[in-house]
Amino acid sequence: MKKAFVFILSGVLMGSCIPDNVKEKLNDGLMVGHRMLADQEFKRAIANIELHRLRTGAYPATLHELKFLSAMDSTMFSYVEYSRLDSGYALNLKMEVPSISGDAPQKVDLTYPAEFWAGLGCRRSNLK
Repeated sequence: MKKAFVFILSGVLMGSCIPDNVKEKLNDGLMVGHRMLADQEFKRAIANIELHRLRTGAYPATLHELKFLSAMDSTMFSYVEYSRLDSGYALNLKMEVPSISGDAPQKVDLTYPAEFWAGLGCRRSNLK
């Protein structure tokens, strides 16, 4: 607990020493990295959901029904929200990027072309 407090305190103190234009560039860099991670996690979830449908003939009731996940695959549980629908499924990204400048965290927003969604059972998403 003491180490965590020292780490947080040092971050606050260091953050106050960083010029605003540098904080802005650091925030931009954080957003780029988080967008890459979000894209990977969202596509990982789609791949595993669609594979489940191919194997079983139906979309899973929950993500916990997915089988044969690797340790890397299981990270998607932290970043996506899934629900099965009558015809297909809803898949939402739930990732925020913290701000170095102390502003509120920003939601990661990704967009994909119409061709990306073709043939998928994803009927609703906060990324469309």
